Amino acid sequence: MTEPYGDEDPDVATDADSRIWERLRPLFTTVEHRMDRTLQRRHDVSLASLMALGAVARGRPEPATVGEVARRLGVTTSSASRALAQLERSGWVRRLPCPADRRTSRVEMTRSGHDKWEEARHTLDRELDAAFRVLAFDERYAHVVARLCRVPGDTPRPGPSPS
Repeated sequence: MTEPYGDEDPDVATDADSRIWERLRPLFTTVEHRMDRTLQRRHDVSLASLMALGAVARGRPEPATVGEVARRLGVTTSSASRALAQLERSGWVRRLPCPADRRTSRVEMTRSGHDKWEEARHTLDRELDAAFRVLAFDERYAHVVARLCRVPGDTPRPGPSPS
């Protein structure tokens, strides 16, 4: 994905994109493991469960279907169903029959699920901010973090002038 900034040579832009892609997976894995450990330690919830809980929360006040949760998470319906089953066992969501289609159920957050979401999402936000601040100074990831954190509409700042 080449950004429409400047008159860059397409080959140079593609090479830069390749380098970013090569760094993105380890960056994601590093942040994901850190967030998962922190959430488990502080709130007794995994990152995957919190993301599934967040997908249900985004639909509030209306209950969500498993398919809607899957789309919000970017996973298969089967994966979303397994994640929701775990949340249901924890008492954080409940399934409701869909009156229009008996084959479909809707999922809504319980009060304890809402409380878990509210307490843990603030930790997630703080820890993500802290992780990106640290990684912004790691030479392996600095340019990737800069691109990920760029606000839409911003143009890249020119580097330091050669002296």
